[in-house]
Amino acid sequence: MKPFISVVVPLLNEEPYMERLTRSLLEQDYPHDRYEILMADGGSTDRTLAILADLDAQGRIRVLDNPGRTAPAALNVAIAEARGEIVTRVDGHSYVSTDYLSRIVAVMEETGAPVVGGPVRMVADTPFRKALVEALYARIAVGSVPYRTLTRRALVESLQTGSFRREVLERVGPFDESLAVVEDLDMNTRIRKAGFALLLDPSIRFWYCPRPSLAALWGQIYAVGLVKARILRKHPDIFKWKYAGPSVFVILAALALIAAVAASAGVVPAAGAAGAAGLALYATLVAGFAATRVPRLGWGAVRLLAILPTLHVGYGLGFLRGALEPVVGRAAHPPGAP
Repeated sequence: MKPFISVVVPLLNEEPYMERLTRSLLEQDYPHDRYEILMADGGSTDRTLAILADLDAQGRIRVLDNPGRTAPAALNVAIAEARGEIVTRVDGHSYVSTDYLSRIVAVMEETGAPVVGGPVRMVADTPFRKALVEALYARIAVGSVPYRTLTRRALVESLQTGSFRREVLERVGPFDESLAVVEDLDMNTRIRKAGFALLLDPSIRFWYCPRPSLAALWGQIYAVGLVKARILRKHPDIFKWKYAGPSVFVILAALALIAAVAASAGVVPAAGAAGAAGLALYATLVAGFAATRVPRLGWGAVRLLAILPTLHVGYGLGFLRGALEPVVGRAAHPPGAP
């Protein structure tokens, strides 16, 4: 008999994504009596639940209340109610292939891996998202990562979502609700420290819709930077210089601006020239990257002139704020929480 699977989904105002997500989960080729769908809603005020009710006429999806309102809180609520031998996380901004659950089981059985997942396939359905996806897959942004770029089966340090055998979650405990975002990095780190491997397999296919606007991207990337700093205090052994790189850039850019302003006032002209040169070099790198994407994006490549600084400065400021929390204090409101 096929293993029973629990699909757990955090929800909060997912109206633009709800139909595609729900249909993809209901239309799996996996036996319908061998999986359940649990969605934990953090108080949606749009048509998220109405769309769900329209699509799920048979009542196959259980909707749970998530008073914590964040994704890790939702996951903990749903996992506590889950009956599956395998727990599969799917995000509200995502949708999955019809063989998603079948491939998860097949890969686990073929390899013995207790945690599996697929590479993130970004949805580029608007001009803004087309430009954003170009940045997210490039090293010049905030660093390309294996769970976005790998095209072959491989062990990885982290998965964006993932499917877990029940014993793994029982060993490592619940998601850390103090994080609100990037909780998957913390969970995956704890899983590896507990001695379990994480396997990425491209045959496990899902798609993720990135943020739809520059303002939404800023809010997300600032929160990611801040929480990444918290995770590194929790797990200092996973530190990589690329995590701190954008913050170093922000500091240097601020010093360059100060030097340029001072030079315009006749103070330390040499430093002002160096600062201006540094800023000009950064602008040249951003413009050069945008130019390389003109064949694919056309005039849409101009958006990269705003997207790349948003990624660099937003993450850099967030990480810097998080790194300084032991000195300036920690905000009571979790970044990334509604």
